[in-house]
Amino acid sequence: MRSVNNNKISTRLTRRILLRDIAARIKTMSDVVNVDTDVFTGIQPFNAAAIAVIVATFLSTQSAYKVGGSMKKMAFLDAKKAIYACILAFAPYIDGVAKGDTVILKLSTLETLEDEIDVPALIAAGGVVANIKAKQGKLPREIITNCDSFGMGTGYIAILSEGELPAGFTVNKLGQISNPGSKKVFINFLKDRKKTFTGLAPCTEYFIYYVLTFGNTVGLISAGVSVVTSA
Repeated sequence: MRSVNNNKISTRLTRRILLRDIAARIKTMSDVVNVDTDVFTGIQPFNAAAIAVIVATFLSTQSAYKVGGSMKKMAFLDAKKAIYACILAFAPYIDGVAKGDTVILKLSTLETLEDEIDVPALIAAGGVVANIKAKQGKLPREIITNCDSFGMGTGYIAILSEGELPAGFTVNKLGQISNPGSKKVFINFLKDRKKTFTGLAPCTEYFIYYVLTFGNTVGLISAGVSVVTSA
C-alpha cells in the first residue's frame, strides 16, 4: 500500500478486475452507490436498472461464447467492453463525491490509489520473485520457466546459467549483464513471467534466476532453481 495526498479510485486496479469477478463486482458497487444516495449524490453515470442490463448482457454473451465459439465472439467482446466501461465511468463520479475522503471511497467497494502496491519501492528494498518453476518443454532440450506475479507493471528478466552463476555476476539498472565466468548464460528480457529457452545442451543441469524490473528500477538476482535438460 502506498500513501497518497489526494486519494482517488484506482482506474488501474479497476481495469485489472478479473473477468470472472467483474459481474459480481459491478453489482456490489451498484448496490451501494445507487442505493445510498445520501452519500452518493447527484447524477450517476448509470442507474441500477441500466447496470443490471449491462451485467445480464455480459453474462449471457459470455455463456453463448463458451458454447458457440468464434460465431459468438464479437457479441461477447462488445459486452465485455461495455461492462468495464460502465464500472470505469463511476471512478470520476465517486472521486467527485468523495473529494479524497477515504471512508466514502472505500464505501464504493472499488480499490483506491492507496491500495496500489508501490512495486518500485519493494524492488529497490530487495524484493525478489517467489515460487520459481522450471520444467522440460515439449521440444528436446527446451526449458520453460515461470514465477509468481510481483505486481502490476513489473518486468521479469530471466537468467539461465549452465551450472550456478559465478560470483560477481551482475545486472545493472540498464539491464546490462556482467559475467566474469566462462559458463554459458542465456538471458530473456521479455516482460512476461513465462520464459522459454531452446537449443540447450543435452542432459545438462541449468539454473534459472529471475531479476525484477520496474521502469529504471532493477532488483536483486533471485536464488536459483535447478533443472536438467532432456537427452
